[in-house]
Amino acid sequence: MTEPRRKRLPKLIRFVMINSLIGMVIGWVVATAVVYFDINGFGSLVMESRHVVVALFIMFFSFGITFGFGYLTTAVLLLPTSKDEFDNI
Repeated sequence: MTEPRRKRLPKLIRFVMINSLIGMVIGWVVATAVVYFDINGFGSLVMESRHVVVALFIMFFSFGITFGFGYLTTAVLLLPTSKDEFDNI
């Protein structure tokens, strides 16, 4: 018996998802660095607030979305224009 082939997502959907996730991870690393290294007192301001979880959630969410879209936009702008080069991605 042959195993049924697993359906793969279309190439552009995978491209968007992978590049967005890479950008979000970069944003989370930057947000962690801002809090950990207490840049401009922001880490102590967040950690000493009454709502630490909410402040961290808002910060990580906004950094993730911003960096995710930025990384995706850069990836889209740097896409090859010829079909042969695009097929090699």
